[in-house]
Amino acid sequence: MNTLHHFGTIDGQAVGMTALLNTCTTAMTTILGFLERHNRLIAAASFICFVVGLAISHRIEPGVRVKTVTLAGNTPALDFLPAGPGPHPVALLAHGFSGSKVSLFCYGEALAAAGFRCFAVDLPAHGASPQQGCSFYEAVRMAAEVARAIGPVDVFLGHSMGAYAGSGAVRDGDLKLKLFIAVGSLPDLGEYGPPLVLLAGQFDEVYPPARLRERTDARLVLSPWSEHVFETWDPVLVNAAVKAACAAVGKTPPAAPTCWRWRLAGVVLGVLGALGLALALPGFPSRWAWARGPLVSAIFLTAFAITAWKWFDVAPHPRLFPLQITGMVVTLIVLMGASRTHLPRWSVFGLAVLVVATGCLISGSMFLSSWGGSMMLVFLVALGERLSA
Repeated sequence: MNTLHHFGTIDGQAVGMTALLNTCTTAMTTILGFLERHNRLIAAASFICFVVGLAISHRIEPGVRVKTVTLAGNTPALDFLPAGPGPHPVALLAHGFSGSKVSLFCYGEALAAAGFRCFAVDLPAHGASPQQGCSFYEAVRMAAEVARAIGPVDVFLGHSMGAYAGSGAVRDGDLKLKLFIAVGSLPDLGEYGPPLVLLAGQFDEVYPPARLRERTDARLVLSPWSEHVFETWDPVLVNAAVKAACAAVGKTPPAAPTCWRWRLAGVVLGVLGALGLALALPGFPSRWAWARGPLVSAIFLTAFAITAWKWFDVAPHPRLFPLQITGMVVTLIVLMGASRTHLPRWSVFGLAVLVVATGCLISGSMFLSSWGGSMMLVFLVALGERLSA
């Protein structure tokens, strides 16, 4: 009796799953039919959505200006200029491993809105840095050279590896600060280091909160939702950094920044607009049908690149081209091989994700640390899907 009941349960689950799949198929058919009947309307609405997204994705806090500069000879940086006449307290920002100067844009913008002159730098072999390798010594030396180039630094803020670079400069005596802010990191500032503030997410997998609480020489601020990567954008941590920095230099912190919400909405609208434009593409002649997949990828990637540059480093970096080309060739071989086995499209996409993950494990996250590599890989995913059709 129990066995019959067990099989009856399995049959019921199978029937329920079949009904769910049929419902999804019917809904997709209905949606595709609607898109075909209202193609021009969808194209116009998508274009408007894309333009609006593009416009609001570039909003910055009032009075703050941002420009790209080169410091200490060969260190690319973002210079966040506050409103009003100087002198202004100075903050130096350093990103984590596989990041870039853009990674801490939200922190630089918020500090500049609070009256700080901020410099967010590219560590060696990251972002637009011309250097080919990055060691702890090189990162420390760069932090010291930049500090000498921009004058006295009041506040240092570093995420993960960037905080370690700054702590080395502090121990060496090259950084004399009023405050050190470590985001997702546990730096050693030495016996006579400046006051230390630790910022982290509740789900930080690199430095769990329990480990951070062991530090009795620092003030700890935890965000209830972010993990190690999202700490670079977490508004809770950004606001905490601004308050701590203002207290260190005797300034009154302003209201919390809000333009990041507009920029996030801009990315969403831009990508949704790209999706609508891609769906509204007219049919291609059979001779050129293969080009539809790459064109759809190009639309998505272009929309993402021009709306998300304040969130991600979307610029191509020539020094990473060899690694990215290798990833492109390997991905193409895997996808073309999968297409000959007549696997369904979702499995081809899964294989592409597997290849990317393997590349990250072998080469580190530098495998996907610039826009060029991501562009090539997503382009090939779309091409593989067309090949497997």
